[in-house]
Amino acid sequence: MKTNFRITLIVWLFSVIVFSGCEKAVVYNGNVNVVLQYHQRPVPDIPVYYYAGIPLKDCSGNTRYQSMQISAADGSATFRQLTPGPYHFTASGFLKETNKMMRADTDITVRKRYRDESNYQIGLSFVEFRQSLNG
Repeated sequence: MKTNFRITLIVWLFSVIVFSGCEKAVVYNGNVNVVLQYHQRPVPDIPVYYYAGIPLKDCSGNTRYQSMQISAADGSATFRQLTPGPYHFTASGFLKETNKMMRADTDITVRKRYRDESNYQIGLSFVEFRQSLNG
């Protein structure tokens, strides 16, 4: 009886020591770097917005974005630690060189990562923004 108890105790201690040293999988969030361009040149000082999943609307019907950054001198805006899931990025602004309102947008899905390789690079090219005059 004592022998069975000792064997059980040894197996239990061995299991505790071995399995306590195992690393648990870590899920990393995504970093999304958006680069705004017009004719392959960076576009600075433009607001870049995003929302996750289905867009929320305010009482006027306008989309409510979850975060905004202004593009840097190299045209980039980086959104850090985005949880896995679908996102929509959009940027619009007045470009002096075209004398028009310009817009760029895209959708991306941030995926679960188990290593810290969770960076996404998105290039957005501006196109002329045409609003409907009929409302």
